Amino acid sequence: MQMDKRIKFGRWEAIMLISNLVCTKIFLYFNRMTVEDAGNAGWMMSVIIGAVALLLYAVLISLYRKFEGRDILDIAEMAGGKVLRAVAGFTLGGVLFVLAALTMRKFSEDIKTISLPTSPLSYVMAFFMAGVVIAGFLGIESIVRHNAIVAPIVTAGYVVILLGIMPKIDITNLTPIFGTGLKDIFLKGFYRTSVFAELLVLFMLPPFLESYNDVRKVGYVSIIASSFFMVTGSLVYILVFPYPSSMEPFLPVFNMARLIGLGRFFQRIESLFVFIWVMSALIYLVTVFFFAVYTVSKAAGLKYLRPLIIPFAIIVFSGAFLPVDLLSVIEIERGIVNTWGWAVTFGFIGLIMFAAGLRKRGRRETKGK
Repeated sequence: MQMDKRIKFGRWEAIMLISNLVCTKIFLYFNRMTVEDAGNAGWMMSVIIGAVALLLYAVLISLYRKFEGRDILDIAEMAGGKVLRAVAGFTLGGVLFVLAALTMRKFSEDIKTISLPTSPLSYVMAFFMAGVVIAGFLGIESIVRHNAIVAPIVTAGYVVILLGIMPKIDITNLTPIFGTGLKDIFLKGFYRTSVFAELLVLFMLPPFLESYNDVRKVGYVSIIASSFFMVTGSLVYILVFPYPSSMEPFLPVFNMARLIGLGRFFQRIESLFVFIWVMSALIYLVTVFFFAVYTVSKAAGLKYLRPLIIPFAIIVFSGAFLPVDLLSVIEIERGIVNTWGWAVTFGFIGLIMFAAGLRKRGRRETKGK
């Protein structure tokens, strides 16, 4: 399958795609992570994370202004030829493969714990992998269009959970107001900007969007929307579970959903959580996997990517079993991905754009002379 550059989609589809990639981690660990880092002030740290992400994105998008219509691999080729294109492609593709493998393992472990305790882990993962492979063969247009349908449903379900848990909130849980201290709020809030690591997918989308303004607006709206749900989710979680017991639940949103009870006829609302959770997880895995394959194939200069789908699916499936257990996955995610992910998304991509801009300016000056 060759990527058809004539495929175009609008801002709405792109916003839903990027927002779902960032917000999926709310269902997994984000609320608990903010409490572990900043205590009762975890919601404040979420505000800092969103603000820093907006600032760093503003720098990136200002650098991108000169390269309208080109994705990050095209820009890398402008900066350093095919060698830098290959380095950038394999680096970004490798990051996406790691994210896909870790997320698949974690989602499968959680599903096994919640709904399928007697099923083998490989059996649970096989269902996710089947969806990923099928979507990969269907292509980017199918992935983006389905995401535009699924993301609003997931959002509505999440809002229902937040509203349903309101009777359980306790305003005194916010004290002490600055949690573990301002140092943790600001310092950890900076490097936890890594939760926006999936923004690197945005810089693979320009050929499928109409203009620079589309790319710019998609990024800003996605970051603002994701930050809103992260802040509100973290705040509600802290209001429901007092510190330090709020550090115990391994699935924060699921545990909130279990507390919801609306009379005698509306019980077990966590079933809704599992439904929206699986939809969000599948769309996340499909998107990350597809762009990982696309990035690697383009970096290698391959004309078609379809032959790579099954081999790379096997690699991701096998790689998901490398961590010994769920605790190992959490440690890798917390200590590496969520600590240094910002260096790839904002640092590495920013350096490529800066180098390409310098080289473009140098060529223009040389041509003028």
